[in-house]
Amino acid sequence: MKKRIIKIAIFAAISASLLGLTGCNGNQEEKNTTGKAEASKPAVAYMIAHTANSKPIDSSAPMLQDTMIDCAENYGYSFIVRVDGEPELVSAENLDIDEQFKNASKERLKRDARNKANNLLEVLDGVTAFYPEVDYLEGLRCAAASLRSLDESYTSRSIICCGSGLGTQGYMDFKNNLLSAEPQVIVEMLEEREALPDLNDTVVYWLGMGQVAEPQEKLTPKQSKNLENIWKAVIEAAGGEFVSNDYITVSGEMNVVDELPSVSVVDVPVDKPIAFEQEVLEQTEQEEDNAFEEPIVLGESQVEFVGDKAEYLQPEIAVETIRPIAEYLIEHDTVPLLLIGSTAGDITDKSTLCLSADRAEAVKHTLVELGVDESRISTIGMGSDDPWHVKDAGYDGPVASSNRKVVLLDARTELALELIKSN
Repeated sequence: MKKRIIKIAIFAAISASLLGLTGCNGNQEEKNTTGKAEASKPAVAYMIAHTANSKPIDSSAPMLQDTMIDCAENYGYSFIVRVDGEPELVSAENLDIDEQFKNASKERLKRDARNKANNLLEVLDGVTAFYPEVDYLEGLRCAAASLRSLDESYTSRSIICCGSGLGTQGYMDFKNNLLSAEPQVIVEMLEEREALPDLNDTVVYWLGMGQVAEPQEKLTPKQSKNLENIWKAVIEAAGGEFVSNDYITVSGEMNVVDELPSVSVVDVPVDKPIAFEQEVLEQTEQEEDNAFEEPIVLGESQVEFVGDKAEYLQPEIAVETIRPIAEYLIEHDTVPLLLIGSTAGDITDKSTLCLSADRAEAVKHTLVELGVDESRISTIGMGSDDPWHVKDAGYDGPVASSNRKVVLLDARTELALELIKSN
């Protein structure tokens, strides 16, 4: 009889920062082939998908603010593309000024540039869907065509896409089970149809990937990751560079769906909570010896805690998730258990060690309340120093979420003994 072992899923971390965006720091210079300093002249196209089923964009996000100011201060070009069922260019602004005015004081030039940037941010704020559904691929095509219309004096070309990425129209219609497809298969189908946009020499920064609003069902971490991988593969196949920024969030306000054109709901299979099959619960004592030899993970998708606390966010759901584990341990009463708590981020200090230990204790307390002998359970807190920690994942997004967990392990295993000894 085969035992069922739940393994840890570790996602590849994606690290992105504002410093990666060429020309984001204002008045940057680079050397040309003659060694002479050449001023930065950026061109940026903003794709705004303010649609139903997606969280509204927060224009105060640093990437939006900084790149718009940078464009204005360095006499660049700004485009704004509305992304809905029929994406359209709604703003094209040449931010250059006459040479005679460039001799003004730095303070005056900076003030004028910021006024221009604020005006464009107001335009960006006012962009909402006009047509039903949403077509991100066509939005990318429109943004790329706008950037290609400029001459070679522009030193960088970037697209900043703000939206969930869950398209419902055109070639990239996720209602057609694209969410479960292999990224390379989608790329090959787009290539067959010659449907890839021209993104050569263009960096695409994506904000709000996978962040949806009702009635669209929330994506699981695995589905969010595959959605990101799909768009990364498509953008790179089109000649561009893809950067997902997990540290920039969208507005927490909910859309008023009645005020926006309709967007179809994409079916999202729901991940089931951890459970032991009946045949596993009926294993003999000889079989039980290795039941927890591999780690069993209670991550945020199974047991979620209140931020910076050791209290369950949804106590009833947490208890029901842990109950099958308690039943198994009661049935197989010779298994000693080690609970390892961990936290997101890469800092391990007194506070994170205490928090992770307290969360492990919270799970232990639940197991004891469900009938497991307290003497069989040990706990430790490791902050971000546990063996399964993914570094550089920050505090937001599915990778960071995978770092917030309580791991259950047979206390007799070699790994458990090492962890107990070192803590």
